[in-house]
Amino acid sequence: MKKAYLVLCAIFMFSQTYAQELIYSDDFEGGIANWDLTGQWGVATSQAYNGSYSLADSPSGQYTNNQTTYATLDSTFDLSASLDANIYFRGKYDIENGFDYCYVEASTNNGSTWTTAYTVNGEGNLSNWSTFNINIGGFVGNSQVRVRFRFYTDAGYQADGIFIDSLRITKDSIDNAPPLILHDPDLHYEGQIDTNFRTFTITDISGVASAVLYFSVDGGSFSSITPIDTAGDEFTFAIPSQEVGAYVDYYVEAVDSSNQSNSGFSDFFKYNHGNYIKYEQGLVSFIVSYSSTSTNTGAAMRVTLDGLTTITTAFIGNYTDVNNPNDSMEFHVWADSSGQPGSDLIEPMMVFPEANLQQPHLITRIDLRPFENDLDSLIGDVWVGFEAPSGNVWLAQTTPGTSGRVRNFNGTAWSTEADDYHFRIITDTMIIPPVADFDSDASGDPTIVFSDSSENIPTSWHWDFGDGDTSIIQNPTHSFEIGAYNICLTATNAAGSDEICKGIIIANGPSNAFFTYTATNDPIVDFTDLSTQNPTMWDWDFGDGDTAQTQNPSHNYLDTGGFEVCLTVTNAFGSDSHCEDLSIFNRRPDAFFVYSIFLDTALTFTDLSGFDPTEWYWDFDYNNDTSIVQSPGYLYPKSGGTFNVCLIASNDYGSSFPYCDEIEIEDLTVGIENIELNGVTVSPNPAKGMTHITLNQSKLDVTYRILSLDGKTIAQSQVGSTNEFNVDLTGISAGVYFIEVNSQEQNLTKGPIVITN
Repeated sequence: MKKAYLVLCAIFMFSQTYAQELIYSDDFEGGIANWDLTGQWGVATSQAYNGSYSLADSPSGQYTNNQTTYATLDSTFDLSASLDANIYFRGKYDIENGFDYCYVEASTNNGSTWTTAYTVNGEGNLSNWSTFNINIGGFVGNSQVRVRFRFYTDAGYQADGIFIDSLRITKDSIDNAPPLILHDPDLHYEGQIDTNFRTFTITDISGVASAVLYFSVDGGSFSSITPIDTAGDEFTFAIPSQEVGAYVDYYVEAVDSSNQSNSGFSDFFKYNHGNYIKYEQGLVSFIVSYSSTSTNTGAAMRVTLDGLTTITTAFIGNYTDVNNPNDSMEFHVWADSSGQPGSDLIEPMMVFPEANLQQPHLITRIDLRPFENDLDSLIGDVWVGFEAPSGNVWLAQTTPGTSGRVRNFNGTAWSTEADDYHFRIITDTMIIPPVADFDSDASGDPTIVFSDSSENIPTSWHWDFGDGDTSIIQNPTHSFEIGAYNICLTATNAAGSDEICKGIIIANGPSNAFFTYTATNDPIVDFTDLSTQNPTMWDWDFGDGDTAQTQNPSHNYLDTGGFEVCLTVTNAFGSDSHCEDLSIFNRRPDAFFVYSIFLDTALTFTDLSGFDPTEWYWDFDYNNDTSIVQSPGYLYPKSGGTFNVCLIASNDYGSSFPYCDEIEIEDLTVGIENIELNGVTVSPNPAKGMTHITLNQSKLDVTYRILSLDGKTIAQSQVGSTNEFNVDLTGISAGVYFIEVNSQEQNLTKGPIVITN
């Protein structure tokens, strides 16, 4: 009995662990009605795993160059209650290795953003169907999940592309998936000189119980670190500083919080520790070869070292494929000779490119730490590159080039190359020559306190106070006699020196007033006080009646024209004034309008606002009715009254103060009774889009017309024998009009109607 119970438990646990549900399947036998396709995507008959059809990026032949096309499943999947999901399909593919790609992507927000779940790349895989099982457990917990294939090609090669069949998408009620771990490293081993911060995006529907980064230095054993910061799904790790030039491998392991404690690992990533110098962004436009038998036998790139430093690593951006194999290259580091490679700084060495068929763009890393004595204390321009003593050496090329640093060698002389090649280096911390600067505190005039603010860590200082005295301390204090002086500081370190001179005035006298202004936000003007001699009070007269006492005010002019702005500054020794003329060209509108009573309670309003308003806001003080039309019409109630109508006009410079006018409307209740005796009701009025006409009894051959104020027919229609009908007002501009209703027996009525479309 106990054994049977254990078997039942095992069956139950198995069914729970693998509670998978098929939510979509497609063998493409029914076509592509469920897909949104761009580019060449379509149904292919040349390849099929099930039935006679498959989905292909280029079903009629080879794909084209320079394209990004999509096959997007138009279904949206609700995975909000799921704990796991997978995409399965069969595929055949022939995609240029290292250049062209088919990406399987998923979106959690109905396609607003997409994340790559899998990448298909490789040539000559058309003989057998490959099985793809792609876990998308990182996308569950969302109600609008979508799936697509994105096909990308470059400019250089064409092939058959990819064929997709037997597509299945499943969801699972048990979390069997490891966390989804995403990381976007810098290309070509790029790192930093100090702590290297690496951020991973880690998602799991059950939550992330732990995340650990493992790193190895120069092929040694792995050490582990935990995140220094987590923000949502973002986990940031701080890999500690290493020896400059060290080769660091790292990856992340994450465990989710499910009962299964699913564990996942990221890919391996690599970087070189140190100050990374590059002049291009790694874009591959073409490839180019160098050989001893061609006109180009070598290449070099000029690298500028802004300070004293040591070169520890060099990189050469090679390329290879089955048709373009590499031979060894002779690597050089040259001194600069009048803008060209000169003498060798190290003994040239033979290096075989690291690019391979799996990683055709893998950059070649050359460890130069053994040559530290030869490459130490360098500054200015040096050259790194190679010569091809035999066979071919292939390089990745960016076209057009922007650095102007590349040279080609023909065996005899160097020439300038217009394109960029991917040559990069790593250095130690640079000792950069100082950038001299200093501040001075004249609050104790005539005794001035000087503070060195030079950059790049000077180690010695020389001050010339302009009066015959000097100092070699970093932050001296010096007393002057009254007058003007040119103070010069020379800051020095092992990489060089720099000098800066600044003038000072020593005078126990009134401040000297001066200011500038910026009118780029006309009519708002920003004023900057540049007065000397330490003013303690400021009095601004803006020339329009307004004043201010702050040091650097802003002022909004309400009118256009010319204004004289004056600043008076004061200190303990007196006052001084300075004036400048400025012109104001822009201003916000002045709201103003007039109105006329068109008929009984129907009014027309005419905007007469000044200074070019572009927007209007009317408040008719009745029934919360408003309008944004420049010159609207409005129909007040027949009961009359007093209404405070207000207009606010606006343009790019602001909004006007409201302009309001009280309007007296006569009580026309008797008129309403007379209109009702005519047996016609128009409702609503004012109307937008449609109004309804009701007659007190059915009339024969009823017609209506919409008339403008000058009597022109705007719209008309014959509605037949009826006692009610609708009038379509769409397409008629907003305003005040007449509506006239007639029948075979009589003219029924003619009265105003306000259209607010």
